[in-house]
Amino acid sequence: MKKRTGDKLDLGQFFLQDKTIIQKLVEAALINKKEVVVEIGAGDGRITKLLAQKAGKVIALEIDKKFLPQLKKLPGKVEIRIKDALGFLQNQSSRKIDKLVANLPSSLVEPVFKTLTQTDFVRAAFLVPQKFTRKLKNQPVFQAYFEIELIEKVSKKAFFPVPKTNWQMIAVEKIPEPLKSGKQELFLLRFIYEHPKAKLKNSLIEAIINIFAHKGKKLTKNQARKILKKAKINPEILEGLPENASVFLDSIKKLSRLI
Repeated sequence: MKKRTGDKLDLGQFFLQDKTIIQKLVEAALINKKEVVVEIGAGDGRITKLLAQKAGKVIALEIDKKFLPQLKKLPGKVEIRIKDALGFLQNQSSRKIDKLVANLPSSLVEPVFKTLTQTDFVRAAFLVPQKFTRKLKNQPVFQAYFEIELIEKVSKKAFFPVPKTNWQMIAVEKIPEPLKSGKQELFLLRFIYEHPKAKLKNSLIEAIINIFAHKGKKLTKNQARKILKKAKINPEILEGLPENASVFLDSIKKLSRLI
Protein backbone atom coordinates (compact mmCIF):
# COMPACT_ATOMS: atom_id res chain seq x y z
CA MET A 1 0.00 0.00 0.00
CA LYS A 2 2.89 2.32 0.65
CA LYS A 3 6.50 2.31 -0.44
CA ARG A 4 9.64 4.34 0.09
CA THR A 5 11.29 6.34 -2.65
CA GLY A 6 14.74 7.22 -1.32
CA ASP A 7 13.95 8.37 2.23
CA LYS A 8 10.44 9.63 1.44
CA LEU A 9 7.16 7.84 1.91
CA ASP A 10 5.27 7.48 -1.38
CA LEU A 11 1.52 7.18 -0.80
CA GLY A 12 0.40 8.06 -4.33
CA GLN A 13 -0.73 11.44 -3.01
CA PHE A 14 -1.53 14.38 -5.28
CA PHE A 15 -1.91 17.66 -3.40
CA LEU A 16 -4.93 19.74 -4.26
CA GLN A 17 -3.95 23.28 -5.26
CA ASP A 18 -7.18 24.73 -6.62
CA LYS A 19 -8.74 26.82 -3.82
CA THR A 20 -12.17 26.74 -5.46
CA ILE A 21 -12.18 22.92 -5.49
CA ILE A 22 -11.00 22.85 -1.87
CA GLN A 23 -13.93 25.05 -0.89
CA LYS A 24 -16.42 22.92 -2.85
CA LEU A 25 -15.07 19.72 -1.28
CA VAL A 26 -15.58 21.10 2.23
CA GLU A 27 -19.07 22.35 1.35
CA ALA A 28 -20.01 18.95 -0.13
CA ALA A 29 -19.66 17.33 3.31
CA LEU A 30 -22.58 19.46 4.66
CA ILE A 31 -20.82 20.05 7.98
CA ASN A 32 -22.38 21.76 10.98
CA LYS A 33 -20.83 23.19 14.14
CA LYS A 34 -21.83 20.23 16.32
CA GLU A 35 -20.13 17.57 14.20
CA VAL A 36 -16.83 15.74 14.41
CA VAL A 37 -15.11 15.55 11.03
CA VAL A 38 -12.37 13.06 10.20
CA GLU A 39 -9.95 14.12 7.48
CA ILE A 40 -7.91 11.38 5.84
CA GLY A 41 -4.47 12.57 4.76
CA ALA A 42 -4.38 16.11 6.16
CA GLY A 43 -1.03 16.89 4.56
CA ASP A 44 -0.04 20.51 5.19
CA GLY A 45 -3.53 21.40 6.45
CA ARG A 46 -4.83 23.33 3.45
CA ILE A 47 -8.19 21.53 3.64
CA THR A 48 -8.07 21.07 7.42
CA LYS A 49 -8.19 24.78 8.24
CA LEU A 50 -11.43 25.19 6.25
CA LEU A 51 -12.94 22.15 7.98
CA ALA A 52 -12.09 23.72 11.33
CA GLN A 53 -14.18 26.77 10.40
CA LYS A 54 -17.23 24.56 9.80
CA ALA A 55 -17.01 21.74 12.37
CA GLY A 56 -17.11 21.38 16.12
CA LYS A 57 -13.97 19.25 15.98
CA VAL A 58 -11.62 17.95 13.29
CA ILE A 59 -9.58 14.77 13.64
CA ALA A 60 -6.75 15.20 11.15
CA LEU A 61 -5.16 11.88 10.17
CA GLU A 62 -1.70 12.11 8.63
CA ILE A 63 0.92 9.38 8.45
CA ASP A 64 3.84 11.57 7.36
CA LYS A 65 5.47 13.36 10.32
CA LYS A 66 7.07 16.01 8.10
CA PHE A 67 3.71 17.84 8.06
CA LEU A 68 3.50 18.15 11.86
CA PRO A 69 4.95 21.69 12.07
CA GLN A 70 2.28 23.04 9.68
CA LEU A 71 -0.57 21.08 11.27
CA LYS A 72 0.35 22.28 14.78
CA LYS A 73 -0.34 25.86 13.67
CA LEU A 74 -4.02 25.06 13.13
CA PRO A 75 -6.78 25.97 15.67
CA GLY A 76 -7.14 24.00 18.90
CA LYS A 77 -10.29 22.27 17.67
CA VAL A 78 -8.04 20.28 15.29
CA GLU A 79 -6.82 17.03 16.84
CA ILE A 80 -3.76 15.78 14.97
CA ARG A 81 -3.13 12.05 14.80
CA ILE A 82 -0.06 10.66 13.10
CA LYS A 83 -1.86 7.46 12.30
CA ASP A 84 -2.75 5.13 9.45
CA ALA A 85 -6.28 5.97 8.23
CA LEU A 86 -7.32 2.35 7.76
CA GLY A 87 -6.27 1.45 11.29
CA PHE A 88 -8.22 4.41 12.65
CA LEU A 89 -11.39 3.54 10.73
CA GLN A 90 -11.21 -0.13 11.64
CA ASN A 91 -11.22 0.83 15.33
CA GLN A 92 -14.34 2.99 15.01
CA SER A 93 -16.82 0.10 14.82
CA SER A 94 -18.50 1.09 18.10
CA ARG A 95 -18.61 4.85 17.46
CA LYS A 96 -20.36 6.73 14.69
CA ILE A 97 -18.33 9.23 12.68
CA ASP A 98 -20.28 12.30 11.62
CA LYS A 99 -18.42 13.31 8.47
CA LEU A 100 -15.36 12.22 6.50
CA VAL A 101 -13.44 14.44 4.08
CA ALA A 102 -10.42 13.55 1.98
CA ASN A 103 -8.44 14.09 -1.13
CA LEU A 104 -7.71 10.38 -1.03
CA PRO A 105 -4.23 9.12 -1.89
CA SER A 106 -4.65 6.90 -4.95
CA SER A 107 -3.18 3.90 -3.10
CA LEU A 108 -5.84 4.21 -0.38
CA VAL A 109 -9.02 4.73 -2.42
CA GLU A 110 -10.24 1.13 -2.68
CA PRO A 111 -8.98 0.01 0.77
CA VAL A 112 -10.75 2.98 2.37
CA PHE A 113 -14.07 2.15 0.70
CA LYS A 114 -13.80 -1.50 1.72
CA THR A 115 -13.17 -0.40 5.30
CA LEU A 116 -16.09 2.04 5.18
CA THR A 117 -18.48 -0.85 4.52
CA GLN A 118 -17.94 -1.68 8.21
CA THR A 119 -17.77 1.91 9.50
CA ASP A 120 -20.72 3.87 10.84
CA PHE A 121 -20.71 7.38 9.36
CA VAL A 122 -23.23 9.98 8.18
CA ARG A 123 -21.67 11.45 5.04
CA ALA A 124 -18.32 11.68 3.28
CA ALA A 125 -16.95 14.05 0.64
CA PHE A 126 -14.01 12.64 -1.32
CA LEU A 127 -11.84 13.32 -4.32
CA VAL A 128 -11.10 10.06 -6.13
CA PRO A 129 -9.64 9.06 -9.52
CA GLN A 130 -12.38 9.27 -12.13
CA LYS A 131 -11.95 5.66 -13.20
CA PHE A 132 -12.76 4.50 -9.65
CA THR A 133 -16.24 6.04 -9.82
CA ARG A 134 -17.19 3.44 -12.43
CA LYS A 135 -16.36 0.69 -9.94
CA LEU A 136 -18.40 2.45 -7.25
CA LYS A 137 -21.41 2.63 -9.55
CA ASN A 138 -21.12 -0.86 -11.02
CA GLN A 139 -19.67 -3.07 -8.28
CA PRO A 140 -22.60 -4.80 -6.51
CA VAL A 141 -20.93 -4.83 -3.11
CA PHE A 142 -20.38 -1.08 -3.07
CA GLN A 143 -23.97 -0.61 -4.28
CA ALA A 144 -25.13 -2.61 -1.27
CA TYR A 145 -23.52 -0.18 1.16
CA PHE A 146 -23.35 3.28 -0.37
CA GLU A 147 -25.40 5.98 -2.04
CA ILE A 148 -22.95 7.77 -4.35
CA GLU A 149 -23.46 11.29 -5.68
CA LEU A 150 -21.15 12.44 -8.47
CA ILE A 151 -20.70 16.13 -7.77
CA GLU A 152 -18.09 17.45 -10.16
CA LYS A 153 -15.28 16.35 -12.42
CA VAL A 154 -11.93 17.75 -11.33
CA SER A 155 -9.14 18.42 -13.81
CA LYS A 156 -5.80 16.79 -13.14
CA LYS A 157 -4.33 20.29 -13.40
CA ALA A 158 -5.88 21.06 -10.00
CA PHE A 159 -3.22 18.86 -8.36
CA PHE A 160 0.52 18.83 -7.79
CA PRO A 161 2.22 16.73 -8.90
CA VAL A 162 -0.14 16.37 -11.85
CA PRO A 163 -1.70 12.87 -11.97
CA LYS A 164 -2.17 10.95 -15.22
CA THR A 165 -5.96 11.11 -15.16
CA ASN A 166 -8.74 13.47 -14.11
CA TRP A 167 -10.46 13.09 -10.75
CA GLN A 168 -14.02 13.25 -9.46
CA MET A 169 -15.57 14.90 -6.43
CA ILE A 170 -18.15 12.62 -4.84
CA ALA A 171 -20.44 12.54 -1.82
CA VAL A 172 -21.04 9.22 -0.08
CA GLU A 173 -23.77 8.22 2.35
CA LYS A 174 -24.16 4.83 4.00
CA ILE A 175 -27.34 2.94 3.13
CA PRO A 176 -29.24 2.18 6.37
CA GLU A 177 -29.46 -1.37 7.73
CA PRO A 178 -31.30 -3.14 4.85
CA LEU A 179 -33.72 -5.26 6.88
CA LYS A 180 -35.12 -2.16 8.59
CA SER A 181 -36.19 -0.84 5.20
CA GLY A 182 -37.20 -4.22 3.74
CA LYS A 183 -34.29 -4.39 1.28
CA GLN A 184 -33.65 -8.12 1.46
CA GLU A 185 -31.47 -8.21 -1.65
CA LEU A 186 -29.03 -5.74 -0.11
CA PHE A 187 -29.00 -7.71 3.13
CA LEU A 188 -28.10 -10.91 1.23
CA LEU A 189 -25.25 -9.15 -0.59
CA ARG A 190 -23.90 -7.65 2.60
CA PHE A 191 -24.13 -10.95 4.46
CA ILE A 192 -22.11 -12.92 1.95
CA TYR A 193 -19.59 -10.08 1.60
CA GLU A 194 -19.10 -10.06 5.36
CA HIS A 195 -18.44 -13.82 5.41
CA PRO A 196 -15.73 -14.12 2.73
CA LYS A 197 -14.36 -17.46 3.96
CA ALA A 198 -17.71 -19.25 4.00
CA LYS A 199 -19.09 -21.17 1.04
CA LEU A 200 -21.79 -19.19 -0.70
CA LYS A 201 -24.48 -21.77 0.07
CA ASN A 202 -23.70 -21.66 3.80
CA SER A 203 -23.77 -17.86 3.87
CA LEU A 204 -27.08 -17.75 2.03
CA ILE A 205 -28.68 -20.34 4.31
CA GLU A 206 -27.69 -18.31 7.38
CA ALA A 207 -28.83 -15.09 5.70
CA ILE A 208 -32.26 -16.59 4.91
CA ILE A 209 -32.63 -17.68 8.55
CA ASN A 210 -31.70 -14.15 9.68
CA ILE A 211 -34.26 -12.55 7.37
CA PHE A 212 -37.05 -14.77 8.71
CA ALA A 213 -35.92 -14.10 12.29
CA HIS A 214 -36.20 -10.37 11.63
CA LYS A 215 -39.81 -11.01 10.58
CA GLY A 216 -40.41 -12.87 13.83
CA LYS A 217 -40.41 -16.30 12.20
CA LYS A 218 -38.19 -19.23 13.17
CA LEU A 219 -36.70 -21.17 10.27
CA THR A 220 -34.63 -24.36 10.38
CA LYS A 221 -31.59 -24.92 8.19
CA ASN A 222 -33.47 -27.58 6.21
CA GLN A 223 -36.28 -25.11 5.50
CA ALA A 224 -33.72 -22.50 4.43
CA ARG A 225 -32.05 -25.04 2.12
CA LYS A 226 -35.41 -25.72 0.42
CA ILE A 227 -35.88 -21.99 -0.23
CA LEU A 228 -32.34 -21.72 -1.58
CA LYS A 229 -32.94 -24.72 -3.85
CA LYS A 230 -35.92 -22.94 -5.44
CA ALA A 231 -33.61 -20.11 -6.56
CA LYS A 232 -31.85 -22.61 -8.87
CA ILE A 233 -28.38 -21.14 -8.41
CA ASN A 234 -25.56 -22.95 -10.22
CA PRO A 235 -24.24 -25.63 -7.78
CA GLU A 236 -20.64 -24.78 -8.67
CA ILE A 237 -21.22 -21.19 -7.61
CA LEU A 238 -22.88 -22.29 -4.37
CA GLU A 239 -19.88 -24.46 -3.47
CA GLY A 240 -17.45 -21.59 -4.04
CA LEU A 241 -16.44 -18.53 -2.06
CA PRO A 242 -18.15 -15.17 -2.69
CA GLU A 243 -15.19 -13.59 -4.44
CA ASN A 244 -17.18 -11.83 -7.17
CA ALA A 245 -20.69 -10.74 -6.33
CA SER A 246 -21.50 -9.83 -9.94
CA VAL A 247 -21.42 -13.54 -10.91
CA PHE A 248 -24.48 -14.39 -8.84
CA LEU A 249 -26.25 -11.00 -8.69
CA ASP A 250 -29.25 -12.19 -10.74
CA SER A 251 -29.58 -15.26 -8.52
CA ILE A 252 -29.55 -13.06 -5.40
CA LYS A 253 -32.37 -10.97 -6.85
CA LYS A 254 -34.38 -14.11 -7.56
CA LEU A 255 -33.73 -15.52 -4.08
CA SER A 256 -34.81 -12.29 -2.40
CA ARG A 257 -38.18 -12.56 -4.14
CA LEU A 258 -38.68 -16.08 -2.76
CA ILE A 259 -38.19 -15.08 0.86
